[in-house]
Amino acid sequence: MAFLASSFNKARLRFNVCYIVQCRTPLKLHQPRIPGKQITIAEAIAGILRRPQQFVKHQVLSWDGTEATQHQFEVIRAIASLPVAYINSSLKSNADVSQATRLKANLNQCFQGVIPVGKGFIIDEQKVNQWIKADSKNRDVLKLFSMGANLAGNPNSLPERWIIDFSDMPLEDASDYKLPFEHIKLNVKPEREQNREAVMSEKWWRFKRTNEAIGKAIAPLSCYFAVPEVSKWAIFVPCPLDWLPGNKTKAVVSDDFYVFGVLTSNVHQTWMHAQKSTLEHRAAYTNNTCFETFPFPQMPSPLAPLPAGEGNSRLPSPPGRRVGDEGLIQQIRAIAQDLHTYRSTQIERKQWGITKLYNEYFHEPTSQLFKLHAKLNQLVLQAYGFKPADDLLKKLLTLNLELAEKENRGEAIVGLWAPTQ
Repeated sequence: MAFLASSFNKARLRFNVCYIVQCRTPLKLHQPRIPGKQITIAEAIAGILRRPQQFVKHQVLSWDGTEATQHQFEVIRAIASLPVAYINSSLKSNADVSQATRLKANLNQCFQGVIPVGKGFIIDEQKVNQWIKADSKNRDVLKLFSMGANLAGNPNSLPERWIIDFSDMPLEDASDYKLPFEHIKLNVKPEREQNREAVMSEKWWRFKRTNEAIGKAIAPLSCYFAVPEVSKWAIFVPCPLDWLPGNKTKAVVSDDFYVFGVLTSNVHQTWMHAQKSTLEHRAAYTNNTCFETFPFPQMPSPLAPLPAGEGNSRLPSPPGRRVGDEGLIQQIRAIAQDLHTYRSTQIERKQWGITKLYNEYFHEPTSQLFKLHAKLNQLVLQAYGFKPADDLLKKLLTLNLELAEKENRGEAIVGLWAPTQ
């Protein structure tokens, strides 16, 4: 690995831009400290593109025209000279999760939301109330529009905008909703008729991406779990079915708080941060890399004690399951529900968004938020049969590849459901 300075003045130690060359040979790097700043590979690289080529050149560091000290320059030079075990295609010195396979059991279980294309689709609550008062049937096509911003920033993640959604209706059916249809005809059609894509200009009353698949998938559920596409914490939130997820939201087809617990745990967060599509501090959650490659627990450990109050009433394990599986699943489900209740209560009381709640309390060891997450993390680790000292990414990558091999042999694996189902 080599760092190349595009501009370096020896007299003034001016260091404007630094480049890194990634290669497949074993490399090493560490996390040195410089005055007021800690440099890691994840923090240093800006706008990196994942590529499988043997050598990839990226701009990785800039002081925006400020002068580098001698110590800063020596640190940069040290990063280029100290080797570690290896560096993967994401320029990280841990398990190369780019090798992970998308698992068939996870396909069509996590969806991107709708893509409207047309500002006229968005309306305010006052107009919604007027149209419903004029004709209650209009309620069918008027929906709360949930995006990443409200999930992360609003109290209880409540959407503040409404949207007109004709889904995949033909023109004749959409026109039966007179007030919403006339609004779209007046405010969306002129814009869409200028669109070069034939389907966009011809079907101007529909979204660019209507995504009926997610509507059908979540219809039997009591809620679904959503995560902002880009956010600091990548926190999953239970959402009512009448919240229409937008394109900056990823929606998971489950209402089981056992699944919510696994997705909220450090295990999934670790996998997600390794797979995310950006190396900034914010996480970009993608359904194909972060979710579809994620290996869910296949067989929880039998060592978990019964949940408090269950006594000896546990039903016998189904054929092929071990004693204790159901107890551990129930514990994960219970602690995940406790976490959701705690978060909802605090957010409602303080009128915060969930991001602010995590900013304030997640790193405080005495907070209930910290304690609930710690307990959840412990239970989910046990469900996988992992130990706290294990290399999580290496373990998860190994499990992913094993499960992919099973699927290739035609064997069933556990996906987005409890292993006892």
